Amino acid sequence: MRPTILFLCLILVNINVFAQISASPPPPRVVTGDSHRNNYILKEDGFQIDFPAKPVRTISSIDTAFGKTNMVNYKLAASLAFYGVSIIDFPTVIEDKTEINLRLDALRIGLLKEPQSRLISETEISFGGNVGREFVLENTETTLTVRALFIKQRFFQLTIATKGSLLRSSDRVKNFNKKTTEKYINSFYVTDLAAPSMTAAELPKDFGIEIKNEKFSSKFLGFSMNVPQNWTIVEKEQTEMFKDLSAQKFENSTAKIDESLAFSLKNTEFLLVATKTQLESSVSSASLLIAAEKVSFPNFVPLKMVEAYSKNYIEASEKVLGKPGSTKLSGVDFAWIEIGDAKLNSRKRIYIANRKGIALEIFLIYQKEDELNILLDSLQSVKFE
Repeated sequence: MRPTILFLCLILVNINVFAQISASPPPPRVVTGDSHRNNYILKEDGFQIDFPAKPVRTISSIDTAFGKTNMVNYKLAASLAFYGVSIIDFPTVIEDKTEINLRLDALRIGLLKEPQSRLISETEISFGGNVGREFVLENTETTLTVRALFIKQRFFQLTIATKGSLLRSSDRVKNFNKKTTEKYINSFYVTDLAAPSMTAAELPKDFGIEIKNEKFSSKFLGFSMNVPQNWTIVEKEQTEMFKDLSAQKFENSTAKIDESLAFSLKNTEFLLVATKTQLESSVSSASLLIAAEKVSFPNFVPLKMVEAYSKNYIEASEKVLGKPGSTKLSGVDFAWIEIGDAKLNSRKRIYIANRKGIALEIFLIYQKEDELNILLDSLQSVKFE
């Protein structure tokens, strides 16, 4: 068995959500009067910001890693600028800086999907000790400034689009746009935030694992599964070594998935690694892995996790074989997907369930059809208390 990238990256909502937030503003409508004299100070939804006129508030439903949720948008299109604020509330406070950075990276990717967009600058910012980032982009007609902030469980995106390309505009236009942007962006502050609705489930120190008579069980997860007969149970020290080797592989990778999957691996505990043959004396062609992963949101939807994995987090030599699916094992809902690796001439099936707010992950790795049949027999032995 190779020490490979196996674990899900549970990053955020996902890039698709950010694409909805950061989509290009509609064509401007004219707001009469001097926008800098008749300001409208917005004081809703727990924050305050100074719009030049009254914005339009809308609520839209979006798909996230924890199911459907609402995104609140404020928009104002004037003759010289477009102003916007978007907010999403997550179930739990987002504190890990690596996780936040991964989500902000996803936002940048979403912004750059816009036609002819070019990134001018990207700056890390701190807002009252909260991590954020500011992006400046341009296309042929506008300059876009986006300030993104994670404050407790809430994500804020402040947006202003001014007329003219930043690099091609005259000094007069640049100065006007700079003042307009700074006045709007810097008028923002938070007035009140409700407490988060949930707390992320932590991995326990003891999963209550027992492996006896070719049967794996975890008292904490209330879960058991047969191990294929005569397969080798890999010792704990070796499974930890696989994590070390995977982390080393991430360091040598130029792909962006290295950081996100390394983050996932940091939050993952191997519960069982079983191989068809002994690793010291052969290269095993089939393996069974059981893992538990800490997830940011205890109400995560397994199918959403599998979909995100299939779109964004497979290696160059891998290919998704069919659409993600759902199945029940001992009455519990699992999402699953199959991935082929042309380089290694192997396949793996990944099954994920939400167990006590923790991701229970089962990996079936094989090369031959008879190996898959053996692994599927073990999968059908899954029992939950």
